[in-house]
Amino acid sequence: MSNEWEVTCNRYVAFIDIMGFKDMVMRMPHDDVYQLMLKINGHRKFSESVDWHDNKIYLAKSTTYSDSIIVYSKDDSFDSLDFLISTVASLSNYLFTEAIPHKGAVAFGRLTLDLPNSIFFGQPLIDAYLLQEEVMYYGILFHASADLEIADKKHYIPIFTYKYLCPLKNGNANHDTIYPFYARLKDINKISFDDLMAGIQKLKFQTSGHLRKYIDNTEAYLESVSR
Repeated sequence: MSNEWEVTCNRYVAFIDIMGFKDMVMRMPHDDVYQLMLKINGHRKFSESVDWHDNKIYLAKSTTYSDSIIVYSKDDSFDSLDFLISTVASLSNYLFTEAIPHKGAVAFGRLTLDLPNSIFFGQPLIDAYLLQEEVMYYGILFHASADLEIADKKHYIPIFTYKYLCPLKNGNANHDTIYPFYARLKDINKISFDDLMAGIQKLKFQTSGHLRKYIDNTEAYLESVSR
C-alpha cells in the first residue's frame, strides 16, 4: 500500500466539537488551556499511529482548530474506515476520562484535503458539522452518508460501533454510534469503565440547568453500551 494521499477523493470525515470551550477559555489560565490542547493533540497523534492492522501506514490524519477536532480517512477503503473508527473511539475514551465534554459525527463523500495549502472542503465536512449540532449527548454518531457506505461493506465487523436511539434537539432517532474504547468492557476492565463514568460525574458538578440533560443522556448511553 502507498503512503501517498490523494488531495481529493471519497473519504470519511469525523467532526468532533469540544463543548463549553469558550467558557473553558474564560475561566482557565491561557497557558493551562494550551497545555490541555497539547495533551489532546498528543493523544490524538498517538492513537492515529497505533499499529491496528499489522502495518505502519497512517490511514487517518487530523487537524485541530479552536474547539474542533477533525479526523480524515485516507480514502474509502475498509481499512481506512476501520482505522478512523478506532482512532475516534480512542480519542473519545481519552476525552471522557479527562472530563472533556464532546460530541461529533462521521460523514462520507468527496473531500479535498490539501494540507500544505491548508485547504479543506467538501460535503461530508458540512454534513458531519451539521449533524453534530443536533446531538444532545456527549458522543459520536454516523451521518446517513456514512451509514450507506458502511452497509455496502458486507464484510465490515462493527467493532466500536453501537446502534442507539440517540437524543437529538428535535427528538430521538436511531443511529449507529462510535463508543469509547472501554465502554463495553465493564466486566473485563472495570477500572476503565469506571474512569469513563467518573469523567461524566466530574462534568455533572460543572454544569447546571439544561446542560445537565447532556449528562443524563450520556450516562444512559454508556450504560446501554456496556450491557
